[in-house]
Amino acid sequence: MGSVNFITHADVLQLIAKRTAEDCIIFLSGPTSRKTPLSLLRMKDVIAVNGSVQYLLNNNVKPFLYLLTDVRFLHRRREDFYNFSRNSQFTIVNLDVYEQASVDDQKYIEENCLIIRSFYRREKGGFLKKIKFNILKRVHKALLISVPLSKRGRLAGFCKDISIGYCSCHTIAYTAIQVAYSLKYGRIICSGLDLTGSCPRFYDESTSPMPSELSKDLFKILPFLLL
Repeated sequence: MGSVNFITHADVLQLIAKRTAEDCIIFLSGPTSRKTPLSLLRMKDVIAVNGSVQYLLNNNVKPFLYLLTDVRFLHRRREDFYNFSRNSQFTIVNLDVYEQASVDDQKYIEENCLIIRSFYRREKGGFLKKIKFNILKRVHKALLISVPLSKRGRLAGFCKDISIGYCSCHTIAYTAIQVAYSLKYGRIICSGLDLTGSCPRFYDESTSPMPSELSKDLFKILPFLLL
């Protein structure tokens, strides 16, 4: 695999120019997503994730953007990925999805998708990371990040410009919020960000189940939502 062409500032500007609404709805996988009025979904730009797109397509709602950061989804539901991507105006995947894709899938991603990269793969802190991210914060004013000196502590960050990277935090919702913020929407509305109970997905996964890890990772996620 050669060098990867990541999303650029020009790409972000193009996405902004293609927006059709001032507000954005991030359509997630929680059961309350189905309570969002279809009329509202048709009026706003929709960023959809994972398997939530099928519900939108079944109800004649075309996503403005399809976002995928879960490697398992492409491996287990490849046909759905292609269907969702082709029926969305734009598609964004992260570097993990691209790197672990087959050669054919990598070619499709290169030609049809935008690729974003995370600033880190591990959230553990430490002195060297403290130095690294203090430098990055000075270079990139759009990067807001806190790195504990302790190796046991977890860093927490948010990036306001996905062309330089994004901060991951165990949930695609947080990545989607950074994407939406980068596209300068006036309001960002999360539909289906259900942080109660077992955090189930609302759509059927009987053929290729991918259990949600949201409930297990909830207390790792909460510090990011306080930024």
